Amino acid sequence: MQDQTKHNHAERAADMDPARALDPTLYADLIGRVSAWGRSYLAGLPDRPVRTPTSPGQTLARLPAHPPEHGLGTAGWDDLIRDLGEIIEPGLVHWQHPGFFAFFSCNASAPAIAAELASATLNTNGMLWATSPSATELEMRMMDWCAELFGLPDAFRFDARLGGGGVIQATASEATLAALIAARHRAVRAGVPRDRITVYTSTQAHSSVVKAAMVAGLADDPDDGSRVRLIGTDDRLRMDPGELEDRIGQDLADGLCPALVVATLGTTSTGAMDPLADIAPVLDGCERRPWLHVDAAWAGAAFVCPEHRAVAAGLDHADSVCINPHKWLLTNFDCDLFWVRDAKALTDSMAITPAYLRDANSDAGTVVDYRDWHVPLGRRLRALKLWWVIRHYGADGLRQHIRRHIAMAERIETALRADPRLELPLPRSLALVCFRVRGDDRLTDALVARVNASGRVLITPTRVPIGADGSSAAIARVSVGTTTTDDRAVDALLSEIRTAADSVVQSSP
Repeated sequence: MQDQTKHNHAERAADMDPARALDPTLYADLIGRVSAWGRSYLAGLPDRPVRTPTSPGQTLARLPAHPPEHGLGTAGWDDLIRDLGEIIEPGLVHWQHPGFFAFFSCNASAPAIAAELASATLNTNGMLWATSPSATELEMRMMDWCAELFGLPDAFRFDARLGGGGVIQATASEATLAALIAARHRAVRAGVPRDRITVYTSTQAHSSVVKAAMVAGLADDPDDGSRVRLIGTDDRLRMDPGELEDRIGQDLADGLCPALVVATLGTTSTGAMDPLADIAPVLDGCERRPWLHVDAAWAGAAFVCPEHRAVAAGLDHADSVCINPHKWLLTNFDCDLFWVRDAKALTDSMAITPAYLRDANSDAGTVVDYRDWHVPLGRRLRALKLWWVIRHYGADGLRQHIRRHIAMAERIETALRADPRLELPLPRSLALVCFRVRGDDRLTDALVARVNASGRVLITPTRVPIGADGSSAAIARVSVGTTTTDDRAVDALLSEIRTAADSVVQSSP
């Protein structure tokens, strides 16, 4: 017995030795335990509330205030897995829950999760071609694959050899910032003073455009409109090209330089599609044409289906475009695909090469160094999950995924339109349905609160100008896109909306 005890102590000491941190046996043991937890978690998702009410500091109070002096080793992993379930999970919103109809989804699939594990295991840093050639070249090929899948213009592809190409950013916010930096650099190189540069987007565009301006030094705060122009919209909440033309003309007359226009295909609140084909001629008429960036982070995923590409008419005039497979294409967060027509315009705006990053192939210009395509230097192997997802499902599987969700949204739209207590002030946009309770805004806000309080489903509220006078009104958003969402989840959603409508309408004065 004493010998066995000594053996156990020795084994535990070896298990906790940092020199064995990547021991294959330890790796297999721990991954196996996490895999067993993950299988149980995913299997139990439909039985959980989408969101459990918690109070600020509730999770924090259950976490020790100080780090442990001595590690637990593998013997303590039962405790670690238990604490994950008892401390962390209750404070999470379960984005993979079939009843998650909020925001835009954060997609996932088993092939993508497996690829994340493989990427973490390899743990490469593909900052230069030289630091992992396969990482760079796989990403280049995946960007071309996706450009083909989405029907993008050839100018955005590496293999077309027209000077364009693409990179995987973390989010669409980073893509917008990269486009702004490139646009500013191009303007400054043309002799424009930095303090004369202006940026344009619609009032319905994502907040990341204004935030990019703040980060780049073009705005001091979200309300600083000195160099950021928020363009009004039409009755479908699409950017108004006429107002854009007027604002650009006024700025030019005032000696300013319009450098960037950000158009959106699929706005966050309502899924509005800015009219690219009408915006492009406005920019073409400028002596110094502004950079046109197209944020198609959500809606762009639907371009795998040819029948949904009509809204992209005019994309051939864009200087850059981004699409997020992590929103709606079975690929785990984070994965934003960012293409540019002129790769050199982007890389010139961010390239810096200290001696420790020198490489003969880089100096010769024969390779792509992705460190020059975004703000971070280091980068992980995100392209692997795209590779595995696309090979696992194929183009036809991805199209099936999108079409299934849009069909569910069509069913939801039909059911809500048939309810006399509700109204749909805007047409469905792909898999996004917006509705409201007829009457006072407070009824819609109350309905959203009651639906979400059930725990069975989760939707999100917003406010948009839909009145004849342009006044803001409360809207409830239903976004279909979670991988696990099925007809039963749609049934639950419709049931909760009807029950909530009964309650708020009956209680209204």
